[in-house]
Amino acid sequence: ARVLVNRIWLHHFGRAIVSTPGEFGKLGSTPTHPELLDWLASEFMQQGWDLKKLHRTIMLSTAYRQAGAPDPSKESIDPENNFYWRKPIVRLEAETLRDRMLAASGVLAPQLYGAPVEIKEDDFGQVVVSGDQLRRSLYIQARRSQPVGMLQTFDAPVMEINCERRSSSTVATQSLMLMNGSFILSQSAKLAERLSREAPELKPDVLASLPGIPPSVRPVWSYGYGKLDESATPKLAYTALPHWTGSSWQGGPQLPDPALGWVTLNAGGGHPASQYVAIRRWTAPASGTLTVAGKFQHGSDHGNGVRALVLSSRSGLAGQWEIKNQSVDTTVSSLAVQQGDTIDFIADCKQNDVGFDSFSWTVQVSLQNEQGGVHKWDSAADFRGPEPEQKNLSAQAAYAFELALCRQPSPEELLLVTRFINSQLVYLQQHPEQLPKDVTPGRQVMTNLCQALMSSNEFLYVD
Repeated sequence: ARVLVNRIWLHHFGRAIVSTPGEFGKLGSTPTHPELLDWLASEFMQQGWDLKKLHRTIMLSTAYRQAGAPDPSKESIDPENNFYWRKPIVRLEAETLRDRMLAASGVLAPQLYGAPVEIKEDDFGQVVVSGDQLRRSLYIQARRSQPVGMLQTFDAPVMEINCERRSSSTVATQSLMLMNGSFILSQSAKLAERLSREAPELKPDVLASLPGIPPSVRPVWSYGYGKLDESATPKLAYTALPHWTGSSWQGGPQLPDPALGWVTLNAGGGHPASQYVAIRRWTAPASGTLTVAGKFQHGSDHGNGVRALVLSSRSGLAGQWEIKNQSVDTTVSSLAVQQGDTIDFIADCKQNDVGFDSFSWTVQVSLQNEQGGVHKWDSAADFRGPEPEQKNLSAQAAYAFELALCRQPSPEELLLVTRFINSQLVYLQQHPEQLPKDVTPGRQVMTNLCQALMSSNEFLYVD
């Protein structure tokens, strides 16, 4: 009974009453509190060797429930905390840490029993959980020759020898795992997604005390249709395409649309209508010099071919090409633009004949700003649907504290977090190339915040 009670105490306090839990004989250490050890062992036996009752007894004690904050007056008397005048701060075990991340992001699978969760080596040789396995870490397959990378980093038991107790280390690889590990990155993104769905609104007085969040910038790419006036100075009437199918923009659920006809745009190209041209619009986020490289393709010997135009809102027509069953490079060099200027990549049919007018057209846009920096965009890689409606990011941040740290943020913390959100938003709006595909600046900012919270000592340690 003493041996088992000693191990349970070690689990909760990070230190045992007998500091050699695997050796209670003459070669082991003597108990620091022998009366306490005897009383717990006696109570354990009287309660029918019930582990749940033993855990409850320890966790309801004053020693366990007291704060872990230091007290200089007491620390001067007992610097080693041998008399438990404060609760020792203990880091979460590796398996519990993984489970807590899954729980915070809302994806922890609750089912019990069943086959073990399989493991595998990823492309970098690191052992990871196979697939998107969301069960508790208790069910992860344990192989002596293949310890799971994240669990091993946070001191999971060494299975190669008898392990009487877990080691506890603080090393650089733990920080690197929290910064770059694929598991925490994916759980941070899932927690950010959960915040966007579930976060309640802040009270008006709280919201009024915080700095305003910068408005979302207009997307660089937009997709529309219009009519082209081909007078001496070409003019274009642009209207956004209203319907998103999940993979393309078009006039409505049906194609052809009763009003707009065959006009459609997808990642690789599209189709014009007899009365309307298809327009892929790029809006300059900054002033500078623009270079365009692209390839325009038509793949049918039928019909009369298609035409491509590049039209600048500032400089007018910058390029024009007509093809039939062939391809052509669409290059535009050294085009001066100011912030807010538009460059329209226009495709239309010839002589209002829309038969066999499907086309492929991908373009790469490079903008050299006035400071010499170069930013690049790719029409295919950047293609996306409508921007999701975004809840107030300060409200999402407050809810992130609740889910990750199990408490409300203080007014000072919420103010600091809002300032962090603002600075991150400004940076990502100025550097859209830093964003992963199909991720908005607001979502990436919240992902970064969630990762910071799940990497904090408050998340990793039990006080």
